[in-house]
Amino acid sequence: MIALPTARNAMTDWRLVLQLDTDLLQAIRDLVSRRAAGAPVVREDGHLLGVLTEKDCLRVLSNRAYGEIHGGSVREVMSTIKAEVTPEMDLFAVAQVFLESNFPVLPVTENGKLVGRISRQDMLREMQRFIRDQRRAKNAAAGTPQRSSIAEMQRLAADATPAQLAELLRNRE
Repeated sequence: MIALPTARNAMTDWRLVLQLDTDLLQAIRDLVSRRAAGAPVVREDGHLLGVLTEKDCLRVLSNRAYGEIHGGSVREVMSTIKAEVTPEMDLFAVAQVFLESNFPVLPVTENGKLVGRISRQDMLREMQRFIRDQRRAKNAAAGTPQRSSIAEMQRLAADATPAQLAELLRNRE
């Protein structure tokens, strides 16, 4: 049996990480330039403290709509972390966290320190890989030949009966 994939298998790095004292207007520029919906806020030692989201930034802009927008720091407007995962959580447990929250991306922490991020897309990609690996293992156990190249596929198609060819196409990855 194939082991369940974990958050560690699917997580990636953050494009942007902020510090508490990062200038808010600079943080907004960084979010926009990186097309990021948010960024984690960490201490110098990497301990996760919060997250600055697009919504936090919009709230600042909305509250200051009739006055001049002054700077400030990320510390003043960041949100607290409402959901996070650990690297060793299996993807079914991570999926449950996603289903119980509205966040498209979650921080991955180990002993309170930020080690990565996992998105819904990362989850779907890893689940596809898991299903593909399970099918390959099942086919290998059943003696079904694996398709490794176009030439191999052509050889199999040329030698197969119509029923075998239909089965190959049904089990394609």
